[in-house]
Amino acid sequence: MRPSRIASFFIGTFLFATFLLQWWQLPAYPIWIWTFLGLLGFLGLLGAIKHNKPITMMFTISLSIALALWTVAHATRSLQSQTIPSYASQKITLLGTVTGDPAGKPPSALYPLAVNLIDQSGTLIPVTGSVLIEDFGGWPEYRIGDQIRAEGMLELPKNSEDFNYTHYLRLQGITMILKRAKITSAPTPNALRPTIHLRRTLQSTRLWFESRINRLFPEPEAALITGLLTGERRGFSKRLLDDFAATGLTHLVAISGTNVTIIIGILGGLLFWLPLKWRFFPQIIAIILFTLFVGASASVVRAGVMGILGVLALQLGRIRDTRLAILWTAFFMTLFKPEQLWWDAGFQLSFAAVIGVTEIGPRLQRAFAKVPETLGLRDSLAATLAAQITTLPVSILTFGQVSLIAPLSNILAAPMVPIAMLLGFLGTMMSVVWFPLGQLVGFAGYGAAEWITETARILAKVPYAVVGL
Repeated sequence: MRPSRIASFFIGTFLFATFLLQWWQLPAYPIWIWTFLGLLGFLGLLGAIKHNKPITMMFTISLSIALALWTVAHATRSLQSQTIPSYASQKITLLGTVTGDPAGKPPSALYPLAVNLIDQSGTLIPVTGSVLIEDFGGWPEYRIGDQIRAEGMLELPKNSEDFNYTHYLRLQGITMILKRAKITSAPTPNALRPTIHLRRTLQSTRLWFESRINRLFPEPEAALITGLLTGERRGFSKRLLDDFAATGLTHLVAISGTNVTIIIGILGGLLFWLPLKWRFFPQIIAIILFTLFVGASASVVRAGVMGILGVLALQLGRIRDTRLAILWTAFFMTLFKPEQLWWDAGFQLSFAAVIGVTEIGPRLQRAFAKVPETLGLRDSLAATLAAQITTLPVSILTFGQVSLIAPLSNILAAPMVPIAMLLGFLGTMMSVVWFPLGQLVGFAGYGAAEWITETARILAKVPYAVVGL
């Protein structure tokens, strides 16, 4: 049996076993399971030495299941090792470091906080864990790396009928919420980690860039261009978000594998004048720079990896090698954080999108042979529809609805994305040199962004544009 087939079978079994173990998470599994798997693996190893295919598969199965059990047990132990949950349902004072961008809508802001100490009547108690700080103060706005003191009621997250908030926060390593916190700065002598310094610098650069966009463009086009260039969605109105969801355009402003693979497909079309092998390097550089610029969070890095895989698939043209690369990527991501496989819709949609681009995209490009390649229209159309086809089942299972108008809305909107991004970026940067010049260059970018928002607004009103299932 070829090594590639054995590897594919090993990874597939590991992913399937890990997926099933979400309903049986233990910090340590019974000894009889390890004994049985060890015996099965030993017999399989003997068969593998004698080149017996069925026995070789038995060894592969035992090894992959054992690795899945270890992965889930390690993740469960890591969660249970956090000491902060033992203080639930108490009014408490926490000291820690802000580790992410603020979330939520005004008047509240939600900050992820890595907790180091608890202040109990002047006594500092070391603890471990991360909490979500609910701040209604409004000012100042804290940033990554800020060391703060937060006082409030520590509570467990509450789930609703259609949203599991506990799972959502656990994906970020957060187990508790500090409600209506009173926050003050509390710098400590401990030096920040280099990664925090880098993320803080990137965040400051991104916030400056977003402020320039807001000065240059009116709403809702400013929010859209910001979303396209940085992934920030706090400026979107609820109406615009609903229109985007109804027309299947949300992926345009979500930093996911879907977004990155489609944009890279468009970039490849814009570089049509270069030989195929030379397009690879600008695309990879663009992905890396984009990943760093928008903050290099876990979800963004994952999207960047998915984008690189999509580009690699288009360049190699060897679907077998590409499939194996996708499987190995899924393997290592799940090994690092199995919760992504269970609950992270972005993780699932990213893989579904890149599978669509690699498996269905080339066939659609042949079917769209009569579509002009101008501005990457053919590549954009093929990548968009391929991603829509393979992400549709995941979208239905996750969100309980399907947009019937999505193919049409994506055909109309996707070609405007590179124009809005390119001219929006150039206009913003030129506005630093001379503001009227930035307005002049950004005018066409504004027009492209308005085309996208109007497409969403008009098509969202079409009867049965979105159907709940």
